[in-house]
Amino acid sequence: MMGTKVVVSFALDAERDRRILRWLNGQPNRSAAIRTALEAHLGGGGVTLGDVYRAIRDLEHRLDQGVVMAQGGPVEGQHDDDPELAQALANIADLGL
Repeated sequence: MMGTKVVVSFALDAERDRRILRWLNGQPNRSAAIRTALEAHLGGGGVTLGDVYRAIRDLEHRLDQGVVMAQGGPVEGQHDDDPELAQALANIADLGL
């Protein structure tokens, strides 16, 4: 069920805001594009703590399955078959925790 629609107007300066105007003119659905941009600016379109928690739990699960870590990062060549896992492990190693 959708809520009541509210129309909000605002003014743009043709010179100063030409980048915004050009971007708006390229959008097939201006309302959706503006909504998405505003949500991202307000923090609603980014990564949540829940996303981070799930990623950490997934990594813990993978580590429990036998990933070998060495001082400074994963063992060279250990995860050549899973480049995403190898990159994640390298990123964690770079944190210096």
